[in-house]
Amino acid sequence: MSGETISNILVVEDDKSTIEIISRALSSDDCRVTMALNMEDALLGFEKMPYDLVIADLFMTGMGGIEGIKKMREIRPEIKILATSAGYSEMTPDEALKAAGKIGADDVLPKPFGLDELRQ
Repeated sequence: MSGETISNILVVEDDKSTIEIISRALSSDDCRVTMALNMEDALLGFEKMPYDLVIADLFMTGMGGIEGIKKMREIRPEIKILATSAGYSEMTPDEALKAAGKIGADDVLPKPFGLDELRQ
């Protein structure tokens, strides 16, 4: 996804410190960042918002990222989705990308990740 202009980002993450760090890192790159602590909140009005990118944790309480990403893909098939998860550290990058692709994500970023990796 590098090289594309991204200006409106939705970050869905249930860990408050992680979501703050991601938001600050991306806001400093001239991006407009919207934060949601759960997928239910993220989906409220999702079809009307001009997001260019969604960064979503796969494993959260409530609906969770897997089901949420599937719903987002149904609502906005063209949107770019980056799945994040600590669970991916057990997989090879190819396995993680395949798993994320099956649920509708365009790419995967294993946790923990650096801010430079996130910005790319």
